[in-house]
Amino acid sequence: MKVPITELQERVTNLQERLQNQGMEGALLVQRADTLYYTGTAQNVHVYIPKAGKPLVLAFRDFVRAQQESSWEVIQLKGVSKIPSHIRDAGLPSPERLGLELDVLPVNQFERYRKTFPEALLVDVSSEVRLQRAVKSEWELARLEESAQILASVLEFAKAVVHPGMTEVELEGLAEGKARALGHEGYVRMRGFDSEFHFSVISAGARAAVSSCFDGPVTGQGISIAHPHGATMAQIRSGEPIVVDLVTVVHGYQIDQTRILSLGPLSEELTKAYELTRQIEEKIRAALIPGKVAGEIYEEILTWVRENTPYEKNFMGYGAGQVRFVGHGVGLELDELPTISKGSQEVLRPGMVVAIEPKFVFPGVGVVGIEDTMVVEAEMGARYLSVSPRELAVL
Repeated sequence: MKVPITELQERVTNLQERLQNQGMEGALLVQRADTLYYTGTAQNVHVYIPKAGKPLVLAFRDFVRAQQESSWEVIQLKGVSKIPSHIRDAGLPSPERLGLELDVLPVNQFERYRKTFPEALLVDVSSEVRLQRAVKSEWELARLEESAQILASVLEFAKAVVHPGMTEVELEGLAEGKARALGHEGYVRMRGFDSEFHFSVISAGARAAVSSCFDGPVTGQGISIAHPHGATMAQIRSGEPIVVDLVTVVHGYQIDQTRILSLGPLSEELTKAYELTRQIEEKIRAALIPGKVAGEIYEEILTWVRENTPYEKNFMGYGAGQVRFVGHGVGLELDELPTISKGSQEVLRPGMVVAIEPKFVFPGVGVVGIEDTMVVEAEMGARYLSVSPRELAVL
């Protein structure tokens, strides 16, 4: 499926307006998710977007595939030093202020561009790109809805195959195999430096409450010190909460969802705590109104948890493992804008897609919580894109 040229044109035009507002003559983009967004191909390309006119899609490899996949004209690129001549050949002026993705660009790569554009002032365009990408089009929402359908099927499969004595890794492997068979593409892209996430966090009992380097409220213990989050080789037992946090991807677009399973009933406290997370999720969903400031929603939710539950210290992690967010943007990357987080000044807009994940962490016992991906729409709040049942799944 090619990204329609009308979709790509609208994306480029939107960025060009941002470039003009920031006084940039153009932006040179190399981050894979960004180049995919503006060109429709995930091949190794540079894309130069001038403040007016058509973008230059410059492909290292595979040039032929980039030609086939992108709806733009694609030019073969022999080396970074050739980029200025391609800009001139297109009848475009040499940029005096050139935007780069400085949030992700390695220093040595930045130095190459500085030598390639010695007369240009190199400035950061990443915030403009990320804020634009935070608002999804109808075409993008359709891809997310396809991904949500796959995830719902995978969850039902996981419910059917889990049994006492199965290891966490075995359940994860079976779930991932099912997801791939249904069309999950495998890549889970993240923008943050040194951030890694492959498919899921499947973790049961006290192991799910172990914190880790990954910036999330629930990470799991992991299979080794080299992979310190997610599933372990330990067996799943009856009566303990099983965290099933899955990401499925269709055409690059990711749905993030968490459900809690249990083999037999959970304790009364854990069951009540789970129902509280459902209430919190619904409060956040209703608060995701265009025009609201993301950080203010975060503070409202923390106040509600403090005043209406006994679990303030367990909310979104425990102790040093607590995180300062209750939701994050998703799309082509798992850590997009906006973040419903402490101090966030992002103003919500229709079309923004966020994964909301209220969770309670009980050290030595386990984790309960929920996560759903939803889209900001109107004064009634966000609409769920996730379609799986939200009840506690007691099997």
